[in-house]
Amino acid sequence: MKIFIRILFLMTFVVITARAEIPTGWNTNYSSAFTEAKNSKEPVLVFFTASWCGPCKMMSRTTLTNDSVRQALAGMPHVAVDIDEHQDLAAKHAISAVPTFVLLSEFGAEIRRTTGFQPASNFLRWLTNGISEAQAEAARRAESQKKIASVDELIASAESDSFPHAATLLYELCGDRDETIAHAADQRLKTIAARDPGALLDGLNNDQLATRIEVANVLRESLGDKFEFDPWAGLDERAKVIHLWRATLAAKENIEHP
Repeated sequence: MKIFIRILFLMTFVVITARAEIPTGWNTNYSSAFTEAKNSKEPVLVFFTASWCGPCKMMSRTTLTNDSVRQALAGMPHVAVDIDEHQDLAAKHAISAVPTFVLLSEFGAEIRRTTGFQPASNFLRWLTNGISEAQAEAARRAESQKKIASVDELIASAESDSFPHAATLLYELCGDRDETIAHAADQRLKTIAARDPGALLDGLNNDQLATRIEVANVLRESLGDKFEFDPWAGLDERAKVIHLWRATLAAKENIEHP
């Protein structure tokens, strides 16, 4: 009986302590990988794996030890995440199967993903294409940050057309998939709405639905529930609302500053 209990205990211990097979050189600390990425300005490759996953082990032993793959990974942070040990990260990235590889920007925005075993040649093609996409995304983000800086200068300016010009730049950033950029644009739209809501009215006729929704929400917050606007309405209907509110705001301005 004692022998049986000892064997059972050892088997339980092995099951509990079983961990995913991690290739040599891979980080296992998710947070530190992003710290490294922000310092190096490189994307992050996350390998979601599990101890019980056969294809994961095959990837670790073959594809991820391939010289060409290792060379491609040498200049960027790459981290392996055991989904059983880090269920929170698996949920955050909506991981439903392993192995799954997710390529993320240095700020955590997803660039691309792939699931299942891949031979080295296929994986290398997927990875290099993803790195190119990440570089393009980084360039796009840098351009967006320049626009935000220009908007700040315009908001601080005393020029009469500075707010409409700033608003036009912000319309291009509404709905940006980078949450930090989208949030920055939203905050500046609110600043303009608080000082000159009329400068945002043209945004209600923007070609992009995401922009019309964002501008409408900002104006409703600024002007109150009396502001009614349907971003899905046709061009003519939207134009009527814009005309009405332009006249309303102009009349209010004349009353306050005769």
